[in-house]
Amino acid sequence: MKHLDSFYVDPHVRCAETLHPSMFTDPTWLELEIERVFGRTWLFVPQRTAAESRDDPRELADLVRLRGSQAPFHLIDRPLFLQRDWKDRLAAFPNVCTHAWFPLVDGPGRVKKIACRQHGRQFECDGRFYSQPGFGGDLEDFPRPCDDLVRLPVVEWSRFLFVALGKPKMSEDEALGEVRSSVFGLPLDRLRPAGHGAEVREVPGNWKQHAWNFMDRFHIGYIHRAPGGLADAVRMESYRTELYPWSALQWVHARDPAAGFDPALLPERFAHPEHRVFALWWFVFPNLTLNFYPWGLSVNVYAPIPERPDRTLFHWYHYVLDEAKYARREELWLATQVDDEDVDAMAQVRRGIRSGYAVRGRFAAEEETGPHWFHRLVYEMVFEG
Repeated sequence: MKHLDSFYVDPHVRCAETLHPSMFTDPTWLELEIERVFGRTWLFVPQRTAAESRDDPRELADLVRLRGSQAPFHLIDRPLFLQRDWKDRLAAFPNVCTHAWFPLVDGPGRVKKIACRQHGRQFECDGRFYSQPGFGGDLEDFPRPCDDLVRLPVVEWSRFLFVALGKPKMSEDEALGEVRSSVFGLPLDRLRPAGHGAEVREVPGNWKQHAWNFMDRFHIGYIHRAPGGLADAVRMESYRTELYPWSALQWVHARDPAAGFDPALLPERFAHPEHRVFALWWFVFPNLTLNFYPWGLSVNVYAPIPERPDRTLFHWYHYVLDEAKYARREELWLATQVDDEDVDAMAQVRRGIRSGYAVRGRFAAEEETGPHWFHRLVYEMVFEG
């Protein structure tokens, strides 16, 4: 492993270098990131992992609305399940029995007790050990605390769920509070999921490449260039990046007023006498984007794939508020075009990283404050705890 100085990301953008190229290709670094970054942050729960396996159109959150309901899912290759207990409290647990490690939940359902199908061990719906056939009362030191299921923290916001795989470094409000305050005027309770055929797919590039690209306003004028690109659809001179401890917002005015928000739906700080906001592009560290448009919400998740540092599992979900505007999402907001251009760019960057010629770059002090913020946070989580 290289000397730690080779990886340092200075907190001052004018002095900083990017993360080391090896952190985008080496499985050892990915393993560290899964432990130190993804193990200590709030992670967006996939929307259809459990439902897809049973051809069920409902999203994961809908499957666990009722008391006693449960549904399995995977998060960074870890088998988990959601369980709502009979006091209406939602929790997440490892989908692994504490006796001999058999899966506990194989599909959506509703139960009085969580039961293992291998040896019959049972748990209460709040994860506490309940019973085990063959384990008599004369067994010493049983049950122990480790015979209970590990309860993982869960946050419910609107129709979305967030889970922490370990103790998160930030509170739920520190992670999501700024996002919520920026969209309190939007009727999020009316969001309707809209399947669009490319919701979960594997794409080239390390998860950090995709997050870095999302935070990079600089590339818009080149990768999404005019004429006919995103750079043509927005007023780049109005582009703003707002950085918070665990989230970041990018927003810009629309060139066409028809592509802008009704000003009444956004906080007053976004108001302008002549122009309307094209989008609110939120990034929630480490790998979630919540992209609010006048038509609704586009959710992106850049999920790492264990042992495969140069590939990313990309989740992309649409939620509609305005059907007429959603029908024009390709015309006014260039949804698929921008996605295609970004995925192609990441494939090319991946080749550059693997070439052996990649060096640590510098940041443009004004245009690349967002990428620097992201690189610095990754560095702090991996190296400084």
